[in-house]
Amino acid sequence: MRSQRGNGYSSSRIEQRKSKTDRLLSWTIGIVSLLILAIGCIILISVFHTSPDSKPAASSSQSSSSTQSQESKEDQSSSSESSQASNDESSSTESESSSSSAESPTESDENHQASYEMGSADWNAQVQAISEATGIDEANMTVRWLGNGGTPNSSLARVAPKNNQSAIYVVHLIYKGGHWQADNVKKP
Repeated sequence: MRSQRGNGYSSSRIEQRKSKTDRLLSWTIGIVSLLILAIGCIILISVFHTSPDSKPAASSSQSSSSTQSQESKEDQSSSSESSQASNDESSSTESESSSSSAESPTESDENHQASYEMGSADWNAQVQAISEATGIDEANMTVRWLGNGGTPNSSLARVAPKNNQSAIYVVHLIYKGGHWQADNVKKP
């Protein structure tokens, strides 16, 4: 009789352990599933709530159709800038003083569309600002990369002097007050 009692006791104890293990695994699977769903929702929300302006700008090796569309955007931007400039000239002294302030962005700054097409007016203005910030003459400077700096009105560049290609400067530019200016320069 004793042997039957021992077997019954040990089998119920094993069943209890198995039951506890099964419950623990079920809870763990449930928690992991909820975490996966939460992370998926966060990713979807961030993908669908990004503005089209926050996408990285294309590099200079774009297709010709992209280049043409950027040129038309640049033409529209420059025409809106010139009309903004003529409006600023005819506006009162109060608006002139607010637009001359380099610290506050103007409407034309917010509407500015950066162009990263080599040789464009915007590209040349950025290269000039980089040259002033680094002290490297434009003719003696190699632009290794120039592209979007994280916002529609900022750019990031990596340049080096032609006589020392290992000395790479990293320059962060912002478009403020109607022109490009260096915000941060990391020297080699």
